[in-house]
Amino acid sequence: MNTTLKSANLVSLNNNPENNLPNSQTSLALIKPTNKLNQLNQQQKKAIAKIYVEQAWIYYQGSSWHEAILACKNCLRLNPHDADAYKILGNILIKKGKKAEALGVYAKALEINPNSAPIYANLGSFYAEQKKWQESLNYYQQAVIIDPGLAGAYRSLARIWEELGDSKQALECLCLAVKLEPQKLSASEYFSFGDRLYQGGKLKEASIFYIQGIELNPQAQTQLSKLVKILEELGEWEQAVDFYHRLMSLSNQKSADENLALTKPIKYLLSKSKPAANNNPVVEQLAQVPPLPNNTPQPGAKSAKILPSSPIAEQPNSAVSWHNLGNSYGQKQQWVKAINCYQESIALNPHLVETQRNLAKVYSKIGKKNQAILCWYEAFNLEPDLVKPQEHFRLAKHLVQLRQVDKAIACLRHSIKLNPNFDQAYLALGKLLTSQGKTEEAKGCYAKVRGQKSPSLQLQVVKRQGKLVEEK
Repeated sequence: MNTTLKSANLVSLNNNPENNLPNSQTSLALIKPTNKLNQLNQQQKKAIAKIYVEQAWIYYQGSSWHEAILACKNCLRLNPHDADAYKILGNILIKKGKKAEALGVYAKALEINPNSAPIYANLGSFYAEQKKWQESLNYYQQAVIIDPGLAGAYRSLARIWEELGDSKQALECLCLAVKLEPQKLSASEYFSFGDRLYQGGKLKEASIFYIQGIELNPQAQTQLSKLVKILEELGEWEQAVDFYHRLMSLSNQKSADENLALTKPIKYLLSKSKPAANNNPVVEQLAQVPPLPNNTPQPGAKSAKILPSSPIAEQPNSAVSWHNLGNSYGQKQQWVKAINCYQESIALNPHLVETQRNLAKVYSKIGKKNQAILCWYEAFNLEPDLVKPQEHFRLAKHLVQLRQVDKAIACLRHSIKLNPNFDQAYLALGKLLTSQGKTEEAKGCYAKVRGQKSPSLQLQVVKRQGKLVEEK
């Protein structure tokens, strides 16, 4: 960029008839030069010059080119090194089609302030209009290097990269622009483009567009479901959990509305009516997720089996969804939240064996042995034939220590069913039955033990010892 501002440029502005206001248009807004400039110090001159720049910018935004030029001239008379005034003049010259003069003014502005991102962006726009993509790209890139928060420059870069055939760079710049100025698009536009990105396998970028769309339309349940699924695939568990809670909140609200519509249709109808024009608008809040039971933790990522249904199921308040959400918390080692989720799952469906197992593992991890034992019992009881006889037997011994004799007896019965030759299980079961006064059934157990004393004699020994289960 070798073009420099020549004195002729400003002279042309001074001599242009457009720049001289007729007497009928004089106003306080356009102050005539004063002969008292030498009475001001430099700091005062710069302060007043800034006021003229602000005035010029207001006129420029209103397309009042003539007034904007006069304000810039007043500024430069006080401070010849004000880059912003040159920038506005350059913009006006572009608008007037005086491109060569505009380049000279921009060059002067950069001489004064070589770190002006807006000027580089303006130069980028100048070359983009001429379809000189590489030159435009260079200036826009310089603009965002100086000011990474310049959203408009990123949007322009996205368009230019697309023109140059680099869709990856274009998408990257577009995502940066979206994060900086999300309000530029509507929720439906975000969702539509997010769908395209997701179908193209661009999960990270798709998540950015879904998130921005949901911020604009928090009631978009379908898109919330898609977002949770994407975040799960990306391994962004913390965000996935956050948006999953939003999804459940919407589901709960929908269920409550449907129930109200069935049971109290008039109340439901009136609850949906719009307020009168002279009333204050009522802000409806989303139904909050019901407070989870304040218990404890969950298993590590390797042991967390995902049940066949994603957390973004059509019924997000299902037992399976709570189970999978518990697994998500477990992978983040957020034990308390994980246990809360497992407990919600069990409350909805107590027959999910994986949930009972995971809950037992979590309690073991945090040292709550008694709770873990009871959870293992529930898990074993759901699928007793898939558990080894020795595991039933060991669990029975733990249950006896907790004085859960009936549960221990159930475990021993499962153990014997799976292994009819399990002598230790027969002995242990006989002792427990004896403790409950079921002597005849106890004798039957002792009769199954090979190489033992007669059932009656064994019964007498047990009564004298007063023990329930042999400790090994």
